[in-house]
Amino acid sequence: MEILKIENLSKVYGKDEGRVCALNDVSFTVDSGEFVAIIGPSGSGKSTLLHILGGVDKPTSGKVWLSGQDVYSKNDEQLAIFRRRRVGLIYQFYNLIPVLDVVENMTLPVLMDGKKVNEERLSELLNVLKLEDRKHHLPNQLSGGQQQRVSIGRALMNAPSIVLADKPTGLLPSKMAL
Repeated sequence: MEILKIENLSKVYGKDEGRVCALNDVSFTVDSGEFVAIIGPSGSGKSTLLHILGGVDKPTSGKVWLSGQDVYSKNDEQLAIFRRRRVGLIYQFYNLIPVLDVVENMTLPVLMDGKKVNEERLSELLNVLKLEDRKHHLPNQLSGGQQQRVSIGRALMNAPSIVLADKPTGLLPSKMAL
């Protein structure tokens, strides 16, 4: 079953002499359960593509469908809700809130929707990510690898339809089995 469809996606930044074409006519599909890696040299548009797929940046042209829904047919508020509930974004730079502890950072998407935290899911994620003993620590009290695992936990907390990861494991220890 097709979960993600990208059709003729393009992204251009700037204009005239400052014009940069980050993506040019990209098309592909991803089926449910598939694992896809986007590879290329620095500056080739990988992060731009992930940001557009995740609803963080808008394409100049083209279409993105997630679970049959046209992502960019939504207004900004609908898009933010859709992104929070359906897309797990893991950034190479963790984007953790410095004044929130591990649990608060991981559960933020759930709480932003005014929902009750699934304590069983939270406990499972804390265990798998080996963060149980750090759950009340602030980001500045964690190692880089621990911060990255918190970011991964936050992305997985809502059991998203799709997970988009931009260099998510760069600081994880090689012995860490996820």
